[in-house]
This record gives sequence, structure tokens and C-alpha cells, in this order.
Amino acid sequence: MKMPSEFSADVQTIVGPLLAQLGFALDEIDDGPDEGGRQQHIVYYRSSDCKIQIYDSWREGEVNCMIAPRNAPNAFGLRTEKWHVLTRFAELPDVSLTDVVDLVKAELDAYPNQLEWVKARIAKYYDEAHAGILAMYDEGR
Repeated sequence: MKMPSEFSADVQTIVGPLLAQLGFALDEIDDGPDEGGRQQHIVYYRSSDCKIQIYDSWREGEVNCMIAPRNAPNAFGLRTEKWHVLTRFAELPDVSLTDVVDLVKAELDAYPNQLEWVKARIAKYYDEAHAGILAMYDEGR
């Protein structure tokens, strides 16, 4: 049996407890390379009505998370239709894209590691993202 990556173990330790409080359980760990052979790690969590993935993509140069309806395939979200960044559903400040990038960078730099930042983003944006994903895919019945 292949051992999970350090990233996957860190996700479960740092972000996993918050996701458990929100009703999520670990669904799958994908430590396989991307289609170009570059390093990539994705940890999928599933709740009764949606999914969250936390990823570390060498190609994209970022650690982040995405949300999808429960029937979305476990696939890297930036390359699929149903996965969306949490902030897609949030009201963001009315500032230029450059200012948004600067704000996010400053926010990221304020955390000891990128997974702590991801955890904080889930805590901050999950409720809006959850409602938004259910409405978008008519899953809220």
C-alpha cells in the first residue's frame, strides 16, 4: 500500500478537523502526477450534499481548495467543469484585480503555512460557497 504524501497527511491534520465539524469525511487521496508528469496532490472530502478538494499543484504554483456538488468527479478542479473556488460565491471588495491579488498575497503571507490559509478560507467562505454550489446545481431541495 502506497503511503500518503506529507501534503496529504498535513491536510488531514490541519484542515481535516474543520471539515469534519462541517460534516465532511475523507473521500480520496490522489498523489499522482498531473497529465504532464508534474507533482500534484489532491485530497477530496465528501459531505451529504457536496465535495471539497484541497490541492497542491506544482503546475499552478498554488495550494488552495475548491467546492463542487456531490456528483462531481474526483478530478483536479481547475481542469473540470463542476469544481469552483470558494470565493466565486462570496461578495468580494469592489477593487481592481491587481488589488485583489495584493490582498490575497498579504492574507496568505500572514499564515505560518499555506494549509492554515486554506483552513481560514474555508472557515470564512464555506457557508456562502455551500449555498452557492447547491443553488447552482439545484441540489438544495
